Amino acid sequence: MTSFVHIFIKPKSGVTEEMVKKKMDLSIDWYKYSEYCWIVKTTSTVEKWQTRLKPLVEPDGTLLIMTVDPSKRQGWIAKGFWEWLKKNDVNKA
Repeated sequence: MTSFVHIFIKPKSGVTEEMVKKKMDLSIDWYKYSEYCWIVKTTSTVEKWQTRLKPLVEPDGTLLIMTVDPSKRQGWIAKGFWEWLKKNDVNKA
């Protein structure tokens, strides 16, 4: 089943953005909307994402992974995000 996951990742020292992007590329698609925040379209569980990302974070980084229901949303963000979300709508069959 396809879903959206929000990932906040502040990597440990020595981990580059390219290393994080390589892990995010394991998703169907992703959108990075701030320095540490990503929305990921995926078929993987939050537990699977934790397994993938934990080596980039321990021992002195930060990681938060949560499922997202994009049908319940409010706010202002770059137009590119809304376009990405529409393109990746999980309710389209």
